[in-house]
Amino acid sequence: MSAHAPAAGRRPGPPPGMGPGRGGPMGGLTVPVEKSQDFRGTLARLMRRLHPERIVLGVVVAAAVVSVTLNVLGPKLLGNATTLVFEGAIGSRLPPGASQEEAVEGLRAQGENQLADMLAGMDLVPGVGVDFGALGQLLTLVTVLYLLSSLFAWVQGYLMAGVTQRTVYGLRAEVERKIGRLPLTYFDTHPR
Repeated sequence: MSAHAPAAGRRPGPPPGMGPGRGGPMGGLTVPVEKSQDFRGTLARLMRRLHPERIVLGVVVAAAVVSVTLNVLGPKLLGNATTLVFEGAIGSRLPPGASQEEAVEGLRAQGENQLADMLAGMDLVPGVGVDFGALGQLLTLVTVLYLLSSLFAWVQGYLMAGVTQRTVYGLRAEVERKIGRLPLTYFDTHPR
């Protein structure tokens, strides 16, 4: 009995080196990934091919930068909105008519130094709750930022799809012209 033969009553497992998670869905029948032999040359040829599209590619890069920038600003402004809500909630619990400094000193006198330090770093109006006007403006600004970000991302994708289609169309046209120039005997002598 060989070392790789299954024991009686057991189903045979994968061959050596082909255990779970190896070889992909085809069980090792996939083609290995090939690396470019001349990456710089290939990149140079790609840049020459994309040269007529350089203005559109510049607009694509600019749209991507604007989209990402607006997307990054969104959470910062949402954090400011959260701060407005939190400060309003804390401010509504403080005695009305007292200043923020008086509320901080009262907390220190009660031995609540940590809470007093937190209140000292906030922009509060004691006795007043959440400023829904400012909160609404901030959330409207966030909505506009996200909509603009989506618009610029759409423009980027739309323009890039056009560049891709035109480039592939040019490649296919070149291949078709080249195949059209080949003599018929070439196809008879080369099966692939």
